[in-house]
Amino acid sequence: MTNPFLSADGASRYAAGRPDVQPFVLERVRPFLKGTALGVDVACGTGQSSVALADLVDEVRAYDISAEMLSHARPHQRVSYALSPAETLPLPDNCADVLTVFMAFHWFERERFVPEARRVLNPGGVLAICNSWFEGEMVGQPAFTDFLRTYFQRYPSADRDRRPFAEAEAMATGFSLHAERFTQPISFNRDQLIAYLLTQSNTINATDAGRETPEQVSAWLHENLAHLLLEGEVGEFVFGGEVKVLSPLA
Repeated sequence: MTNPFLSADGASRYAAGRPDVQPFVLERVRPFLKGTALGVDVACGTGQSSVALADLVDEVRAYDISAEMLSHARPHQRVSYALSPAETLPLPDNCADVLTVFMAFHWFERERFVPEARRVLNPGGVLAICNSWFEGEMVGQPAFTDFLRTYFQRYPSADRDRRPFAEAEAMATGFSLHAERFTQPISFNRDQLIAYLLTQSNTINATDAGRETPEQVSAWLHENLAHLLLEGEVGEFVFGGEVKVLSPLA
């Protein structure tokens, strides 16, 4: 399993094309916070989740394994960024009120990361594993699902750790678990949708491997989306979301 978000091209595409779904998702974490002094954002990428976390806590320390991602990190006066793998965070024991992971848990060595998160959290702190994904539904345009089928045949999903993280594993690692799922609408015009699709790990894998250039991927997407989303038209797309809030057991 290789993390596809380490290249300079992948990082720049991610910074340019990812929609800001993080504030909506992280609001689901707010009710579980007992303290708000320090939040830690792990695998922060370009800082979208870190800045969103700053709406919930006084200070955010954000870490990513990719220097290229961090080079695009969004500045914020209460967010500091540093290079670090998720499994060995440069933080003292019991220091954090909340530790967030947004769309990255599946890239971690989870058997090492979960105990590390428990070490860093204070006794009242929480680990929030957050995900948001493209459901593949365009409101009012059922033919969009046919496009997606062709899209994933051409650009297969990247390999990742797809094992579910459920209550039994949470309990075994010293956490209780609250999980919920939801959806949110995101509006894209065609250029914005293509910019988003160019941030997905499957298209980044294709270009990093040299099978196609980003320009070739973009041209193929324009050709195949032109009849579904006309020039200047804005479509509404359904994104799914999930929050798993883990609280340390006494």
